[in-house]
Amino acid sequence: MIPFTEDAADMAMGFLDHIPWGSHMHHTIKPVEMDPVPEINAKGGRTIPPQGWHTVYSVVVTEDMCNPMQNLHGACSACLVDSVSSASMSLLATESFWAPPMLSGVSVTLDMQYLNPAPCGRKLRLTCIVEHMTTSMANIRVVLADWDTGVRFASGVHVKTWRGAIVKAKL
Repeated sequence: MIPFTEDAADMAMGFLDHIPWGSHMHHTIKPVEMDPVPEINAKGGRTIPPQGWHTVYSVVVTEDMCNPMQNLHGACSACLVDSVSSASMSLLATESFWAPPMLSGVSVTLDMQYLNPAPCGRKLRLTCIVEHMTTSMANIRVVLADWDTGVRFASGVHVKTWRGAIVKAKL
């Protein structure tokens, strides 16, 4: 992995800046490192390697992310998974592949597993793995873990879909 390039970090953060819900939380997410972006293939898309394509972000759990027990709220964990998986997908877009108007696609499923409580003030490592990506579907896994110890707090699998041309149906 390499540090996030300046362009990639700007793209990921720019994507997060355009999501209105949870905007106060998105400003606390920091891009840290990434695998090099795969080259554009002959079909105009990107081929994900067999081991997946990885990005890593950091975030510190703040009070407004917590439940009454001062641990990261489950809905906030799901929001983090949705946000960083979508931001990472935007980095893989080309002119004709996972591009606007549906940049990074739309969610089909978001399956969460909650493993341990993440206390307020804890720095988290959000490891995002694009495990598989075709011209219309992507499977992305995000693991939320303690930055220093690696203890896992939650993980989520995000399945997204994308269509290149959206055509209005005739009535």
